[in-house]
Amino acid sequence: MKSWLLAVAIAAGGTLVAANEGMDPVRAGRQAVQHGDYAGAIRLLEAAVVQMPREAEAHHWLGNAYAWAAAKAELCDKPSLGKKCLAAYRRALELDPDNLPARFGLMNFYRHVPRLLGGGLGRARAEAEEIGRRDPVQGLRAQAMLHAHEKDYDAAFVALDQVRRARPDDYAALALFGRLALESGRRHAEGVAALRRCLGLTPADTDESHATVGKHLADLLAETPSTSIVARRE
Repeated sequence: MKSWLLAVAIAAGGTLVAANEGMDPVRAGRQAVQHGDYAGAIRLLEAAVVQMPREAEAHHWLGNAYAWAAAKAELCDKPSLGKKCLAAYRRALELDPDNLPARFGLMNFYRHVPRLLGGGLGRARAEAEEIGRRDPVQGLRAQAMLHAHEKDYDAAFVALDQVRRARPDDYAALALFGRLALESGRRHAEGVAALRRCLGLTPADTDESHATVGKHLADLLAETPSTSIVARRE
C-alpha cells in the first residue's frame, strides 16, 4: 500500500516520475496525465505497454496522454501525436471492446480531428452507436456530446434529460449539462443544480475534476438567466 501512496512524485524540473520501482506504471501514467505532465505520462505509459502489452488500460491511458499532448503541441507535432493516439485507442479496444472510457476517448478523437487525419464526425457518430449498443444510457450521453459539438443544444439537452431520468447521479452527464447551460445560456437554474450535485459526487478518472466543475459553477452563477441568453444571441 505504501508503494501505491508514493507512486508518483514531482521531481526537479516539474516532471512527474515514479517514486519507486515497485509502483503500478499505469496508475503512475494516469496520475501524470491528470497533473498535466503529458510528456512524463507518455514515457511511463509507453514503458507500461511494453511491459504489459495486453493490458487495455495501459493503451487507453497512453491514448489519453497522446491526445492531451497533441492538444497542447505545436501544429507541426500534432499529426504524429494524433496518429499515435488513434493507434493506442484502437489497440485498447481490440483488447477490451467493452471499455467504454476508451470508446469515449476514441469518439472524442474522431470529433476533434479532420477526416483526412483519421477523424471525422461520421466516425464519431459510429463510435457513439457502439457505446449505445453496450450501454444505452451512456450512448445517450455520447449523442449529447456530439449534438453539443455541432451547437445543437436542443438535441443535446433532450438526450441529457433522458440520461438524468435513468441515472440521476451520473457525474459526467451532470457536468456536461451544467457546462452546456453555461455555453448555451439556457436552463440556467437546472445547470446550477446539476453542477452543485456534481460537487457532492466522486468523479471517475476520466471525468472533469471538482475544480473544473467548480469553475463552471462560479461562471454560471455570475450570469443571470436573462443576461446569459442575450450574450449568446449577440
